Amino acid sequence: MPQPVFQRLPGALPTPGVPEETLPFLSALLNAPGWGVALVDGDSRLVWMNDLLASLCGRPAQLCVGRFLSEVWPGLASPLSPLLARAQSGERVAEELVSGRFGEVGTLRHLTVSAMPAAPGAPASGVLLLLRDSSARLREEAALRASEEHMRSIVEISCDGYFFHDRGQFLEISPGLGRLLGYYETAELIGRNILECVAPEFRAPARDVMDRGVEAPYELAVLHRDGRRIPVEVMGRPATFQGRSVRMGAVWDVSIRKAAEERIMRMEHFRDQFLDAAGDGFKAPLQSLQCDVLALQHAPSMPEGLTEQVGRVGAGVRRVERLIRQLLDFTRARLSNGLPVHPSSIHLGHLAERVLADRQRAHPGRDLRLVASGDLKGTWDGERLFQLMDSLVGNALHHGPASSSVVLQLTGRFDGVTVQVHDPDCRVPPEYQGTLFEPFKHRALCSADDGLGLSLFIVRQIALAHGGRISVESGAADGTRFIVWLPREDGPSSGV
Repeated sequence: MPQPVFQRLPGALPTPGVPEETLPFLSALLNAPGWGVALVDGDSRLVWMNDLLASLCGRPAQLCVGRFLSEVWPGLASPLSPLLARAQSGERVAEELVSGRFGEVGTLRHLTVSAMPAAPGAPASGVLLLLRDSSARLREEAALRASEEHMRSIVEISCDGYFFHDRGQFLEISPGLGRLLGYYETAELIGRNILECVAPEFRAPARDVMDRGVEAPYELAVLHRDGRRIPVEVMGRPATFQGRSVRMGAVWDVSIRKAAEERIMRMEHFRDQFLDAAGDGFKAPLQSLQCDVLALQHAPSMPEGLTEQVGRVGAGVRRVERLIRQLLDFTRARLSNGLPVHPSSIHLGHLAERVLADRQRAHPGRDLRLVASGDLKGTWDGERLFQLMDSLVGNALHHGPASSSVVLQLTGRFDGVTVQVHDPDCRVPPEYQGTLFEPFKHRALCSADDGLGLSLFIVRQIALAHGGRISVESGAADGTRFIVWLPREDGPSSGV
Protein backbone atom coordinates (compact mmCIF):
# COMPACT_ATOMS: atom_id res chain seq x y z
CA MET A 1 0.00 0.00 0.00
CA PRO A 2 1.43 3.45 -0.93
CA GLN A 3 2.79 5.33 2.03
CA PRO A 4 1.38 8.89 2.52
CA VAL A 5 3.77 11.68 1.67
CA PHE A 6 3.01 13.28 5.06
CA GLN A 7 5.11 10.62 6.75
CA ARG A 8 8.18 11.45 4.66
CA LEU A 9 8.38 15.15 5.46
CA PRO A 10 11.21 16.71 7.44
CA GLY A 11 9.99 17.35 10.98
CA ALA A 12 7.54 14.45 10.88
CA LEU A 13 8.26 11.14 12.54
CA PRO A 14 10.39 9.04 10.19
CA THR A 15 9.08 5.65 9.19
CA PRO A 16 11.09 2.48 8.79
CA GLY A 17 10.71 2.68 5.02
CA VAL A 18 12.55 6.04 4.77
CA PRO A 19 16.23 6.13 5.74
CA GLU A 20 17.03 9.10 7.90
CA GLU A 21 20.04 10.09 5.77
CA THR A 22 17.74 10.85 2.82
CA LEU A 23 15.77 13.50 4.65
CA PRO A 24 18.16 16.43 3.84
CA PHE A 25 17.86 15.61 0.15
CA LEU A 26 14.09 15.52 0.43
CA SER A 27 14.16 18.88 2.22
CA ALA A 28 16.32 20.39 -0.53
CA LEU A 29 13.96 19.07 -3.18
CA LEU A 30 10.86 20.45 -1.47
CA ASN A 31 12.55 23.85 -1.08
CA ALA A 32 13.65 24.03 -4.71
CA PRO A 33 13.56 27.64 -5.99
CA GLY A 34 10.49 28.85 -7.84
CA TRP A 35 7.83 26.70 -6.27
CA GLY A 36 5.99 26.94 -2.96
CA VAL A 37 5.02 23.51 -1.65
CA ALA A 38 2.28 22.70 0.86
CA LEU A 39 0.49 19.63 2.17
CA VAL A 40 -3.19 19.91 3.02
CA ASP A 41 -5.11 17.14 4.74
CA GLY A 42 -8.57 15.95 3.89
CA ASP A 43 -10.17 18.60 6.16
CA SER A 44 -8.37 21.45 4.30
CA ARG A 45 -5.99 21.88 7.21
CA LEU A 46 -2.41 22.93 6.40
CA VAL A 47 -0.02 20.16 7.43
CA TRP A 48 3.28 21.48 6.09
CA MET A 49 4.75 24.13 3.77
CA ASN A 50 8.24 24.87 2.51
CA ASP A 51 10.34 27.94 3.19
CA LEU A 52 9.50 29.70 -0.13
CA LEU A 53 5.77 29.47 0.53
CA ALA A 54 6.24 30.75 4.08
CA SER A 55 8.21 33.70 2.69
CA LEU A 56 5.55 34.28 0.04
CA CYS A 57 2.69 34.48 2.50
CA GLY A 58 4.76 36.47 5.00
CA ARG A 59 4.20 34.20 8.01
CA PRO A 60 6.46 31.65 9.69
CA ALA A 61 5.54 28.07 8.92
CA GLN A 62 4.92 27.22 12.60
CA LEU A 63 2.15 29.84 12.74
CA CYS A 64 0.38 28.30 9.78
CA VAL A 65 0.74 24.56 10.18
CA GLY A 66 -2.27 22.90 11.77
CA ARG A 67 -4.73 25.65 10.82
CA PHE A 68 -7.47 25.63 8.19
CA LEU A 69 -6.70 27.29 4.82
CA SER A 70 -9.61 29.65 5.35
CA GLU A 71 -7.74 30.96 8.45
CA VAL A 72 -4.23 30.97 6.99
CA TRP A 73 -5.06 32.26 3.49
CA PRO A 74 -8.56 33.76 3.65
CA GLY A 75 -8.16 35.50 0.32
CA LEU A 76 -7.21 32.27 -1.48
CA ALA A 77 -9.44 29.72 0.27
CA SER A 78 -12.38 30.29 -2.02
CA PRO A 79 -10.58 29.89 -5.41
CA LEU A 80 -8.43 27.02 -4.02
CA SER A 81 -11.33 24.94 -2.70
CA PRO A 82 -12.50 23.60 -6.12
CA LEU A 83 -8.93 22.61 -7.00
CA LEU A 84 -8.44 20.83 -3.66
CA ALA A 85 -11.72 18.97 -4.12
CA ARG A 86 -10.67 17.77 -7.56
CA ALA A 87 -7.27 16.60 -6.25
CA GLN A 88 -8.85 14.82 -3.26
CA SER A 89 -11.06 12.93 -5.70
CA GLY A 90 -7.91 11.56 -7.34
CA GLU A 91 -7.51 14.07 -10.22
CA ARG A 92 -4.17 15.68 -11.01
CA VAL A 93 -4.67 19.44 -11.47
CA ALA A 94 -1.93 20.96 -13.63
CA GLU A 95 -0.96 24.66 -13.57
CA GLU A 96 -4.20 26.57 -13.27
CA LEU A 97 -4.21 30.30 -12.58
CA VAL A 98 -5.66 31.45 -9.27
CA SER A 99 -5.88 35.08 -8.14
CA GLY A 100 -6.57 36.43 -4.69
CA ARG A 101 -5.31 38.36 -1.67
CA PHE A 102 -2.36 36.48 -0.22
CA GLY A 103 0.00 37.04 2.66
CA GLU A 104 0.11 39.14 5.79
CA VAL A 105 -0.55 42.44 3.98
CA GLY A 106 -3.19 40.96 1.68
CA THR A 107 -1.33 41.62 -1.58
CA LEU A 108 -3.23 40.64 -4.69
CA ARG A 109 -1.26 37.84 -6.31
CA HIS A 110 -1.68 35.66 -9.35
CA LEU A 111 -0.57 32.11 -8.61
CA THR A 112 -0.06 29.16 -10.90
CA VAL A 113 -1.34 26.17 -8.92
CA SER A 114 -0.87 22.42 -9.39
CA ALA A 115 -2.51 19.89 -7.05
CA MET A 116 -2.32 16.12 -6.74
CA PRO A 117 -3.41 13.46 -4.25
CA ALA A 118 -0.93 13.04 -1.41
CA ALA A 119 -1.47 9.26 -1.47
CA PRO A 120 -2.56 8.04 -4.91
CA GLY A 121 -5.42 5.58 -4.69
CA ALA A 122 -6.42 6.74 -1.20
CA PRO A 123 -9.26 9.29 -1.53
CA ALA A 124 -9.51 12.11 1.04
CA SER A 125 -5.96 11.36 2.19
CA GLY A 126 -4.77 14.90 1.57
CA VAL A 127 -3.40 17.05 -1.26
CA LEU A 128 0.07 18.11 -2.35
CA LEU A 129 -0.07 21.77 -3.48
CA LEU A 130 2.52 23.42 -5.75
CA LEU A 131 2.23 27.19 -6.02
CA ARG A 132 4.29 29.53 -8.20
CA ASP A 133 3.94 33.31 -8.02
CA SER A 134 3.18 34.43 -11.59
CA SER A 135 2.27 38.01 -10.66
CA ALA A 136 5.43 39.60 -12.09
CA ARG A 137 5.19 37.59 -15.31
CA LEU A 138 1.54 38.47 -15.77
CA ARG A 139 2.26 42.13 -15.08
CA GLU A 140 5.03 42.06 -17.68
CA GLU A 141 2.76 40.35 -20.18
CA ALA A 142 0.02 42.87 -19.49
CA ALA A 143 2.51 45.72 -19.88
CA LEU A 144 3.76 44.18 -23.11
CA ARG A 145 0.23 43.84 -24.44
CA ALA A 146 -0.51 47.42 -23.44
CA SER A 147 2.70 48.54 -25.13
CA GLU A 148 1.79 46.63 -28.27
CA GLU A 149 -1.67 48.12 -28.27
CA HIS A 150 -0.16 51.55 -27.69
CA MET A 151 2.24 51.09 -30.62
CA ARG A 152 -0.58 49.81 -32.80
CA SER A 153 -2.62 52.88 -31.87
CA ILE A 154 0.29 55.14 -32.78
CA VAL A 155 0.77 53.34 -36.09
CA GLU A 156 -2.97 53.48 -36.74
CA ILE A 157 -2.94 57.23 -36.14
CA SER A 158 0.23 57.92 -38.15
CA CYS A 159 -0.99 56.02 -41.22
CA ASP A 160 -4.27 54.87 -42.72
CA GLY A 161 -3.62 51.22 -41.94
CA TYR A 162 -0.96 48.58 -41.36
CA PHE A 163 -0.50 44.86 -41.82
CA PHE A 164 1.88 42.07 -40.90
CA HIS A 165 2.76 39.46 -43.49
CA ASP A 166 5.00 36.46 -43.87
CA ARG A 167 6.20 35.85 -47.45
CA GLY A 168 3.16 37.65 -48.79
CA GLN A 169 0.52 36.03 -46.54
CA PHE A 170 -1.55 38.32 -44.33
CA LEU A 171 -1.00 37.61 -40.61
CA GLU A 172 -2.76 40.64 -39.14
CA ILE A 173 -4.57 43.63 -40.62
CA SER A 174 -5.53 46.82 -38.85
CA PRO A 175 -9.19 47.90 -38.89
CA GLY A 176 -8.22 51.03 -40.85
CA LEU A 177 -6.69 49.00 -43.67
CA GLY A 178 -9.65 46.65 -43.60
CA ARG A 179 -12.03 49.57 -44.09
CA LEU A 180 -9.83 50.97 -46.86
CA LEU A 181 -10.14 47.64 -48.70
CA GLY A 182 -13.87 47.34 -47.94
CA TYR A 183 -13.60 44.56 -45.33
CA TYR A 184 -15.12 45.34 -41.95
CA GLU A 185 -14.21 41.88 -40.70
CA THR A 186 -10.45 41.74 -41.11
CA ALA A 187 -10.47 38.00 -40.38
CA GLU A 188 -11.68 37.54 -43.96
CA LEU A 189 -8.25 38.60 -45.20
CA ILE A 190 -6.06 36.64 -42.77
CA GLY A 191 -4.10 33.97 -44.64
CA ARG A 192 -4.78 35.43 -48.08
CA ASN A 193 -2.01 36.62 -50.37
CA ILE A 194 -1.34 40.34 -50.38
CA LEU A 195 -1.19 40.47 -54.18
CA GLU A 196 -4.89 39.57 -54.35
CA CYS A 197 -5.60 43.07 -53.00
CA VAL A 198 -3.21 44.80 -55.44
CA ALA A 199 -4.33 46.10 -58.84
CA PRO A 200 -3.09 43.74 -61.59
CA GLU A 201 -0.78 46.29 -63.22
CA PHE A 202 1.08 46.74 -59.91
CA ARG A 203 1.42 43.10 -58.88
CA ALA A 204 4.78 42.44 -60.56
CA PRO A 205 6.53 45.49 -59.03
CA ALA A 206 4.88 44.81 -55.65
CA ARG A 207 6.16 41.21 -55.69
CA ASP A 208 9.65 42.48 -56.57
CA VAL A 209 9.56 45.00 -53.70
CA MET A 210 8.54 42.28 -51.20
CA ASP A 211 11.18 39.83 -52.48
CA ARG A 212 13.95 42.44 -52.13
CA GLY A 213 12.73 43.72 -48.75
CA VAL A 214 12.63 47.35 -49.92
CA GLU A 215 12.10 49.77 -47.03
CA ALA A 216 11.67 52.99 -49.02
CA PRO A 217 8.10 54.24 -49.65
CA TYR A 218 6.57 53.23 -52.96
CA GLU A 219 3.21 53.83 -54.61
CA LEU A 220 0.72 51.39 -56.06
CA ALA A 221 -3.03 50.93 -56.42
CA VAL A 222 -5.02 48.52 -54.26
CA LEU A 223 -8.38 46.99 -55.09
CA HIS A 224 -11.41 47.84 -53.01
CA ARG A 225 -13.88 45.05 -52.45
CA ASP A 226 -16.21 46.68 -54.96
CA GLY A 227 -13.49 46.78 -57.63
CA ARG A 228 -12.42 50.41 -57.26
CA ARG A 229 -8.71 51.21 -57.54
CA ILE A 230 -7.34 53.25 -54.64
CA PRO A 231 -3.87 54.83 -54.95
CA VAL A 232 -1.81 54.22 -51.81
CA GLU A 233 1.73 54.67 -50.56
CA VAL A 234 3.32 51.71 -48.78
CA MET A 235 6.43 51.42 -46.63
CA GLY A 236 7.69 48.10 -45.26
CA ARG A 237 9.92 47.28 -42.29
CA PRO A 238 11.17 44.08 -40.58
CA ALA A 239 9.07 43.27 -37.50
CA THR A 240 8.40 40.57 -34.92
CA PHE A 241 4.96 39.01 -34.80
CA GLN A 242 4.14 36.41 -32.15
CA GLY A 243 7.80 35.62 -31.66
CA ARG A 244 8.83 35.23 -35.31
CA SER A 245 10.48 37.55 -37.82
CA VAL A 246 8.04 38.89 -40.40
CA ARG A 247 7.43 42.11 -42.34
CA MET A 248 5.20 45.00 -41.39
CA GLY A 249 3.73 47.42 -43.91
CA ALA A 250 2.27 50.88 -43.29
CA VAL A 251 -0.27 52.16 -45.81
CA TRP A 252 -1.32 55.74 -46.63
CA ASP A 253 -4.31 56.57 -48.80
CA VAL A 254 -3.03 59.13 -51.35
CA SER A 255 -6.18 59.36 -53.45
CA ILE A 256 -6.87 62.92 -52.25
CA ARG A 257 -3.30 63.96 -53.05
CA LYS A 258 -3.48 62.29 -56.45
CA ALA A 259 -6.76 64.02 -57.22
CA ALA A 260 -5.24 67.36 -56.17
CA GLU A 261 -2.20 66.74 -58.39
CA GLU A 262 -4.47 65.95 -61.33
CA ARG A 263 -6.47 69.13 -60.70
CA ILE A 264 -3.26 71.16 -60.56
CA MET A 265 -2.06 69.61 -63.81
CA ARG A 266 -5.37 70.44 -65.47
CA MET A 267 -5.20 73.99 -64.11
CA GLU A 268 -1.63 74.40 -65.33
CA HIS A 269 -2.62 73.10 -68.76
CA PHE A 270 -5.58 75.48 -68.87
CA ARG A 271 -3.40 78.36 -67.66
CA ASP A 272 -0.81 77.73 -70.36
CA GLN A 273 -3.50 77.53 -73.00
CA PHE A 274 -5.09 80.74 -71.72
CA LEU A 275 -1.82 82.67 -71.61
CA ASP A 276 -0.80 81.47 -75.07
CA ALA A 277 -4.22 82.34 -76.48
CA ALA A 278 -4.26 85.74 -74.75
CA GLY A 279 -0.74 86.54 -75.93
CA ASP A 280 -1.49 85.58 -79.52
CA GLY A 281 -4.86 87.32 -79.39
CA PHE A 282 -3.34 90.65 -78.30
CA LYS A 283 -0.22 90.36 -80.42
CA ALA A 284 -1.92 90.19 -83.82
CA PRO A 285 -4.00 93.42 -83.63
CA LEU A 286 -1.15 95.35 -82.01
CA GLN A 287 1.28 94.31 -84.73
CA SER A 288 -1.28 95.34 -87.30
CA LEU A 289 -1.62 98.76 -85.63
CA GLN A 290 2.15 99.19 -85.49
CA CYS A 291 2.45 98.37 -89.20
CA ASP A 292 -0.29 100.88 -90.04
CA VAL A 293 1.40 103.56 -87.93
CA LEU A 294 4.75 102.95 -89.65
CA ALA A 295 3.08 103.09 -93.05
CA LEU A 296 1.44 106.41 -92.17
CA GLN A 297 4.68 107.84 -90.78
CA HIS A 298 6.52 107.05 -94.00
CA ALA A 299 3.70 108.06 -96.33
CA PRO A 300 4.88 110.85 -98.73
CA SER A 301 1.52 112.62 -98.71
CA MET A 302 1.09 112.74 -94.92
CA PRO A 303 -0.31 116.16 -93.93
CA GLU A 304 2.01 117.99 -91.56
CA GLY A 305 -0.76 118.40 -89.00
CA LEU A 306 -1.22 114.66 -88.69
CA THR A 307 2.44 113.72 -88.25
CA GLU A 308 2.49 114.51 -84.54
CA GLN A 309 -0.83 112.72 -83.97
CA VAL A 310 0.38 109.57 -85.76
CA GLY A 311 3.52 109.65 -83.60
CA ARG A 312 1.41 109.76 -80.45
CA VAL A 313 -0.68 106.84 -81.71
CA GLY A 314 2.50 104.84 -82.32
CA ALA A 315 3.80 105.61 -78.82
CA GLY A 316 0.45 104.64 -77.36
CA VAL A 317 0.42 101.33 -79.23
CA ARG A 318 3.92 100.54 -77.95
CA ARG A 319 2.89 101.41 -74.41
CA VAL A 320 -0.23 99.21 -74.60
CA GLU A 321 1.94 96.37 -75.90
CA ARG A 322 4.29 96.74 -72.92
CA LEU A 323 1.38 96.85 -70.44
CA ILE A 324 -0.19 93.71 -71.90
CA ARG A 325 3.15 91.93 -71.84
CA GLN A 326 3.65 92.94 -68.21
CA LEU A 327 0.20 91.70 -67.22
CA LEU A 328 0.82 88.37 -68.93
CA ASP A 329 4.25 88.08 -67.31
CA PHE A 330 2.82 88.95 -63.90
CA THR A 331 0.04 86.35 -64.27
CA ARG A 332 2.50 83.70 -65.46
CA ALA A 333 4.94 84.45 -62.60
CA ARG A 334 2.25 84.25 -59.92
CA LEU A 335 0.54 81.14 -61.29
CA SER A 336 3.74 79.27 -62.17
CA ASN A 337 5.82 80.47 -59.23
CA GLY A 338 8.25 82.13 -61.63
CA LEU A 339 8.81 83.09 -65.23
CA PRO A 340 9.79 80.45 -67.79
CA VAL A 341 13.02 81.14 -69.66
CA HIS A 342 14.45 79.69 -72.86
CA PRO A 343 18.25 79.95 -72.66
CA SER A 344 20.50 80.10 -75.68
CA SER A 345 24.03 81.28 -76.38
CA ILE A 346 24.05 85.09 -76.45
CA HIS A 347 26.34 88.11 -76.02
CA LEU A 348 25.05 90.56 -73.40
CA GLY A 349 27.07 93.40 -74.90
CA HIS A 350 25.16 93.20 -78.16
CA LEU A 351 21.84 93.18 -76.30
CA ALA A 352 22.89 96.23 -74.28
CA GLU A 353 23.78 98.11 -77.49
CA ARG A 354 20.30 97.42 -78.87
CA VAL A 355 18.67 98.60 -75.62
CA LEU A 356 20.53 101.90 -75.61
CA ALA A 357 19.96 102.43 -79.35
CA ASP A 358 16.19 102.05 -78.93
CA ARG A 359 16.11 104.32 -75.89
CA GLN A 360 18.33 106.90 -77.58
CA ARG A 361 15.89 107.19 -80.50
CA ALA A 362 13.06 107.80 -78.01
CA HIS A 363 15.20 110.28 -75.95
CA PRO A 364 17.56 111.94 -78.42
CA GLY A 365 18.67 114.60 -75.96
CA ARG A 366 19.70 112.29 -73.12
CA ASP A 367 23.21 111.09 -72.31
CA LEU A 368 23.20 107.28 -72.45
CA ARG A 369 26.45 105.38 -71.96
CA LEU A 370 27.50 101.75 -72.18
CA VAL A 371 30.52 100.56 -70.21
CA ALA A 372 31.41 96.91 -70.92
CA SER A 373 34.35 94.79 -69.78
CA GLY A 374 35.23 91.12 -69.44
CA ASP A 375 33.60 88.08 -70.99
CA LEU A 376 29.94 88.87 -71.73
CA LYS A 377 29.05 85.59 -73.46
CA GLY A 378 26.80 83.08 -71.75
CA THR A 379 23.68 80.94 -71.92
CA TRP A 380 20.67 83.07 -71.05
CA ASP A 381 17.25 84.01 -72.42
CA GLY A 382 18.12 86.94 -74.68
CA GLU A 383 14.59 88.29 -75.00
CA ARG A 384 14.10 88.30 -71.23
CA LEU A 385 17.44 89.99 -70.51
CA PHE A 386 16.69 92.61 -73.18
CA GLN A 387 13.42 93.25 -71.29
CA LEU A 388 15.32 93.46 -67.98
CA MET A 389 17.90 96.00 -69.18
CA ASP A 390 15.30 98.01 -71.14
CA SER A 391 13.05 98.30 -68.05
CA LEU A 392 15.90 99.43 -65.78
CA VAL A 393 17.19 101.99 -68.31
CA GLY A 394 13.66 103.25 -68.98
CA ASN A 395 13.09 103.60 -65.23
CA ALA A 396 16.28 105.65 -64.85
CA LEU A 397 15.35 107.89 -67.80
CA HIS A 398 11.90 108.51 -66.37
CA HIS A 399 13.01 109.53 -62.87
CA GLY A 400 16.27 111.29 -63.58
CA PRO A 401 16.45 114.95 -64.71
CA ALA A 402 16.88 115.59 -68.43
CA SER A 403 20.46 116.75 -67.83
CA SER A 404 21.59 113.57 -66.03
CA SER A 405 23.40 110.69 -67.68
CA VAL A 406 22.36 107.06 -67.43
CA VAL A 407 25.13 104.45 -67.45
CA LEU A 408 24.55 100.80 -68.36
CA GLN A 409 27.58 98.89 -67.10
CA LEU A 410 28.35 95.21 -67.84
CA THR A 411 31.18 93.42 -66.06
CA GLY A 412 32.02 89.86 -67.04
CA ARG A 413 33.77 87.49 -64.64
CA PHE A 414 34.63 83.81 -64.80
CA ASP A 415 31.46 82.80 -62.93
CA GLY A 416 28.95 85.32 -64.26
CA VAL A 417 28.10 88.85 -65.34
CA THR A 418 27.08 91.91 -63.31
CA VAL A 419 24.61 94.31 -64.94
CA GLN A 420 24.39 97.79 -63.39
CA VAL A 421 22.17 100.71 -64.32
CA HIS A 422 23.39 103.91 -62.66
CA ASP A 423 21.58 107.26 -62.44
CA PRO A 424 23.67 109.68 -60.32
CA ASP A 425 20.84 112.18 -59.93
CA CYS A 426 18.00 109.87 -58.85
CA ARG A 427 17.14 108.99 -55.23
CA VAL A 428 14.94 106.20 -53.85
CA PRO A 429 13.55 107.00 -50.37
CA PRO A 430 14.92 104.54 -47.76
CA GLU A 431 11.41 103.52 -46.66
CA TYR A 432 10.69 102.28 -50.20
CA GLN A 433 13.81 100.22 -50.76
CA GLY A 434 12.64 97.14 -48.82
CA THR A 435 9.49 96.72 -50.95
CA LEU A 436 10.74 98.18 -54.22
CA PHE A 437 10.39 94.90 -56.15
CA GLU A 438 6.91 93.98 -54.93
CA PRO A 439 4.02 94.32 -57.41
CA PHE A 440 1.71 97.34 -57.37
CA LYS A 441 3.57 98.86 -54.39
CA HIS A 442 5.26 101.92 -55.87
CA ARG A 443 3.69 102.88 -59.15
CA ALA A 444 5.12 106.38 -58.81
CA LEU A 445 8.66 104.96 -58.87
CA CYS A 446 8.14 102.99 -62.10
CA SER A 447 8.85 104.27 -65.58
CA ALA A 448 6.33 106.01 -67.81
CA ASP A 449 6.03 102.78 -69.79
CA ASP A 450 4.69 101.00 -66.69
CA GLY A 451 1.52 102.46 -65.33
CA LEU A 452 0.83 99.31 -63.30
CA GLY A 453 3.79 99.23 -60.93
CA LEU A 454 4.97 95.87 -62.28
CA SER A 455 8.21 96.59 -64.15
CA LEU A 456 10.59 96.15 -61.18
CA PHE A 457 8.70 93.06 -60.00
CA ILE A 458 9.13 91.50 -63.46
CA VAL A 459 12.79 92.52 -63.57
CA ARG A 460 13.36 90.62 -60.33
CA GLN A 461 11.47 87.59 -61.66
CA ILE A 462 13.67 87.55 -64.77
CA ALA A 463 16.82 87.64 -62.61
CA LEU A 464 15.52 84.83 -60.36
CA ALA A 465 14.52 82.73 -63.38
CA HIS A 466 18.20 82.78 -64.44
CA GLY A 467 19.37 81.78 -60.96
CA GLY A 468 20.52 85.37 -60.30
CA ARG A 469 19.58 88.19 -57.97
CA ILE A 470 18.93 91.94 -57.99
CA SER A 471 19.55 94.68 -55.46
CA VAL A 472 19.38 98.46 -55.28
CA GLU A 473 21.76 100.99 -53.76
CA SER A 474 20.60 104.58 -53.36
CA GLY A 475 22.09 107.54 -51.55
CA ALA A 476 22.72 111.24 -51.78
CA ALA A 477 26.37 110.87 -52.83
CA ASP A 478 26.12 108.35 -55.68
CA GLY A 479 22.47 108.44 -56.79
CA THR A 480 20.69 105.15 -57.51
CA ARG A 481 22.28 101.99 -58.81
CA PHE A 482 20.40 98.79 -59.72
CA ILE A 483 22.71 95.77 -59.62
CA VAL A 484 21.83 92.44 -61.26
CA TRP A 485 24.00 89.34 -60.91
CA LEU A 486 23.62 86.63 -63.58
CA PRO A 487 25.51 83.35 -63.13
CA ARG A 488 27.18 82.07 -66.29
CA GLU A 489 25.87 78.52 -65.82
CA ASP A 490 22.39 77.59 -67.00
CA GLY A 491 19.80 78.87 -64.56
CA PRO A 492 16.57 77.15 -63.54
CA SER A 493 13.65 77.08 -65.92
CA SER A 494 11.58 79.34 -63.66
CA GLY A 495 12.10 81.75 -60.82
CA VAL A 496 11.31 81.26 -57.17
